[in-house]
Amino acid sequence: MEKNPDLVALQASLGEIVDSLARQQEEATDPAVIKALAIEIREVLFRVTTVQQLLFRQQTDQIAQAVEQVDDARADLDKAIADIEKLNRFLRTISGFLGLVDKVLDVAKLI
Repeated sequence: MEKNPDLVALQASLGEIVDSLARQQEEATDPAVIKALAIEIREVLFRVTTVQQLLFRQQTDQIAQAVEQVDDARADLDKAIADIEKLNRFLRTISGFLGLVDKVLDVAKLI
């Protein structure tokens, strides 16, 4: 049985996001930003773990389309992370992004 390439790509993308959030946390000086980043790192890592558990799910158009939506939202998230001082924007953006990731996971769980 082979790994689902869409889920492998999603896992890699989430890993990159964790790295980016960790770098921002290291550079941050605002306690509110540091705390928010710690919470979001935990949230993304939870999804990384869930994706790992689903890696051998069958490849389907539904999963591919759901992952594509996550990929499309990634640029907005990267911008929000880069401009972390606008904390409310970042929180809204990552919340929406993680909602898309959750849709992928829900679809994969049903397969």
